[in-house]
Amino acid sequence: MSATKIIAGGYGFACDEENRTGFFNLATRANLIVEISKDFEGLRRKYPEAEIVDASEKIILPTFCNSHFHPESLICRFVEPRTPISQWRSEQLLKLESSLDAQDESFYEKMYHITFFSALQSGVSTISFAVIGDETGARGMYSAVKLTGIDAIAFAESEQQLSFMKRIVDRHLKAGIFIPYQKDLTLFGLSAVARNNADSPGWILAHADEDKEDIETTKSNFNSGIVQLLKKSKILNASTILVGLNGTPAASLKLARAGGVKAVIVPDSLNPANFKPIRNIFGKFAIGSNWETPGLFGQMKRLLELGCEPFEALASATRVGAELFNMGSKLGTLEPGKVASLTFIDARKLSSRRLEKLAPQESAAALIEDYSDSDVSDVMLDGEFVYRDRKLLLYDSSELLKEVRELVDSVSKYADKSVPVTEGKTPSVRVPEMRTQSQSEPEQESQKVELPKNIRKVFGEDEF
Repeated sequence: MSATKIIAGGYGFACDEENRTGFFNLATRANLIVEISKDFEGLRRKYPEAEIVDASEKIILPTFCNSHFHPESLICRFVEPRTPISQWRSEQLLKLESSLDAQDESFYEKMYHITFFSALQSGVSTISFAVIGDETGARGMYSAVKLTGIDAIAFAESEQQLSFMKRIVDRHLKAGIFIPYQKDLTLFGLSAVARNNADSPGWILAHADEDKEDIETTKSNFNSGIVQLLKKSKILNASTILVGLNGTPAASLKLARAGGVKAVIVPDSLNPANFKPIRNIFGKFAIGSNWETPGLFGQMKRLLELGCEPFEALASATRVGAELFNMGSKLGTLEPGKVASLTFIDARKLSSRRLEKLAPQESAAALIEDYSDSDVSDVMLDGEFVYRDRKLLLYDSSELLKEVRELVDSVSKYADKSVPVTEGKTPSVRVPEMRTQSQSEPEQESQKVELPKNIRKVFGEDEF
């Protein structure tokens, strides 16, 4: 396989500040984009040794950054599809974690394998999340990072996790500290967090609020507000990231912005009224999917509903996400000198030639509105394909399916449920409705839990 490639004839969205779009040819050498040109023959003469990749029926973008995700949520979908992830995590997952052998990281390896490979198939190459499971969980996470090449921004929740991650030097792993909304969170505790992070470059992720029950918890436990506490503890600065802003007062948002804080939003949790001050005050923001699938098309669609411009939505999932974690010099846009990490989308649903006839903003809107994570056909990381023609190249799909079964069995034992994972063909697979509290327990029990779409995509249509 040639180290030089010419990606020929694709319709590209550069996701840069100029919002460049259109047909072009892209030359990569080793792991970098070296040239972008409309002159295919000129590139072929210049790089005669290059492998030609036909992208004439493809839409090409930089890979996406999911700036806030819960890897354990994919397993929650099987066993407690209608329970808030925070409740399921505290009531079920922690029981399971306490029973695991201290040296056995296979549980966490499987969980992160499923998460990262699901992300790759949605065009996501960078994920930010809070690590579960002390040092054992951190080791399992790291093994998945090495296997997949995913850029992981992993926020430690314990001293053991932080100690492990401080010993690791890896270009695909960046570490930070997670500050959840907890009853024992005090100014003294936050000051200790600041000291812990002082000798290790990284970030501090603070949950301002999230679901309705979390907002009430925040109000009852932090009379002065989480942003005020962050300021008093001297960790309200450019290395601080706020997530869960759907109930945060405008005054706190302004205080955070003045301190250089960066914002991550989960569009699904917002409405036009609470989105407007976030957008006005922060100017730009990254997006995450929280407990939804690792892909971001659904969240970008929601941004359009909230009044975002199409290019603004694309930037929040690409360029701004990369900039948020100081990776903007290598990821987030299609430009010479950037790493050749690319997402290819099958353009046949909405012909790329039709896209060419649209105005740039209209073409970006059409991309977001008409496509979904399942339309991602190929993914390239560091100049090499890791997902090609909807097939994983890094891992055996049958082995991954086996890991799903084993993981679901482990969790199901502690949830007192039996959740089947079948190999037979499934005519229709849907993602169970989540976070709905209106149904009665008997109604919840009677519903069949099916494989979510992102898990189906991991193994390909022919596996079901």
